[in-house]
Amino acid sequence: MNKELYQRLLDYYKIDEQQYLELTRPLSIENFAIGHNFKHIDDAINLVNQVMKDKGKIFIYGDYDADGVMGTSILVKIFQIKNYPVEYYVPSRYIDNYGLTLNKAQECIDNNVNLVICVDNGVSAFESIKLLKDHGVKVLVLDHHEVQEDVPEADCILHPTFDEFGNIPSSAGFVAFNFSRAFLGYYDKYLSTLASISLVSDMMPLLGYNRDLLRLTIENYQEHEFLQFDLLKEDEPFDETTIGMKIAPKINSIGRVLTDTSINDLVRFFVSKDKTEILNYIDWINETNEKRKSLSKDIDDESLIIDENTKAIVYVANASEGIIGLIANNLLGKYHLPVVVLTETNEKGIYKGSARAPIGFSLLAAFKYCEDLLMVSGGHLLAGGCTIKEENIDAFKKLFNEYAINNPVVAPIEEYVELPLSELNLDNYRLVQTFSPYGEGWPKPQFVIRHIATKTLFFSKNREHIITQIGQRSKIVGFNFPMEEVRQYQFIDIFGTLRTSVYYNVTSIEFFVKKFEES
Repeated sequence: MNKELYQRLLDYYKIDEQQYLELTRPLSIENFAIGHNFKHIDDAINLVNQVMKDKGKIFIYGDYDADGVMGTSILVKIFQIKNYPVEYYVPSRYIDNYGLTLNKAQECIDNNVNLVICVDNGVSAFESIKLLKDHGVKVLVLDHHEVQEDVPEADCILHPTFDEFGNIPSSAGFVAFNFSRAFLGYYDKYLSTLASISLVSDMMPLLGYNRDLLRLTIENYQEHEFLQFDLLKEDEPFDETTIGMKIAPKINSIGRVLTDTSINDLVRFFVSKDKTEILNYIDWINETNEKRKSLSKDIDDESLIIDENTKAIVYVANASEGIIGLIANNLLGKYHLPVVVLTETNEKGIYKGSARAPIGFSLLAAFKYCEDLLMVSGGHLLAGGCTIKEENIDAFKKLFNEYAINNPVVAPIEEYVELPLSELNLDNYRLVQTFSPYGEGWPKPQFVIRHIATKTLFFSKNREHIITQIGQRSKIVGFNFPMEEVRQYQFIDIFGTLRTSVYYNVTSIEFFVKKFEES
């Protein structure tokens, strides 16, 4: 082990050796989440068992993002394992909107449903759950969204923090998986993989039990064991990067792009045992994902006026609701300003908005500042959404920008791990990877290699990209760093991350350049 690099990594994460040993301790299905359980888990199990004993009808109601689809798939799979028939529905964001609606609750009543299980929704469905309860329908909620002062009159609510599993927020898929452990009486590897995808896709903090589940899933993943995941990841390794960059976007593309209720076929893909059916569904998923990529790139932002007075962007797009979040992400990446992208809904004069912000800005506070102009708003510090009437959009643009002027983005001080060029090798990359998985609350380490002579750097044929071999199995790679721009300096410091590449079954380590500065 490179002890100097090891110490620099400990300092970067502000942990000591004992904490590192805890972070990297051996994990097994036996020691996962020891000491953690839902306060009302027995009530939930008894509730479901009683309905099954009475041969009652069970209906599962999910959500259209990856977490909701994973949670729904976990629950459907549980009952498949139990050989007990259930019905389920994943709502369309275009037809149903979010959460258990009064119409769907009434449908359950009309269809003589005995138990409704809400997953990734429910803690704010006060009216719908009251309607169900008034008609004798039992309700189990598996949710993770913010709990208000009061909760609905459900028979039982399982929630990571509200029901005291622990103090770390988690996903609905995680809740469903831990319900499955208690309900089935064992740790199911397939279900744990679904839950791990939900953690990454919903950007849950990779700390404590969240981190342990993801790490355990990645460590135990075996090629050719589960066809669905092999197909989704293609030739990439199964890890947090592949989940975040490849798997989750494919799952989310269905709910974003398709305006009908065919998102329910996504659950069928995840619970199917039929190879032919699974292969047919993957083609559909990949085609939809390609359409999603095309739609999100097609931004006509020529009408945007960006000058020194522009500190935030409110952009009205001619796009579907499912795509505006992706457009907001693209605009944030391009302009590095808080962004709200609006599009008109099916209800004339009513616009839905998706918002993104750079680190150091609070969308929640900005929405609060503009609340008199908004019908609905919510979300997190850096991602959120709102609904607004058309006549208020111009006033909202001014007020949102005014808030941004008075509350400028305070970017955190970036920290880097010093990495001498001589330390760029596979052994050191393996040391870095012992600190993984990386994600929300536990970022991938950023490195700096200092005082590189620019004349020693090689470039692509068009002189636009850095591609420099360092020894046999390590290289420096940087896209869109033109040779003329780089070589105006004699020495530079390069900043970036480490990654691997495989070529003809030979693994190499790459320093992936994010930026450079004159040394």
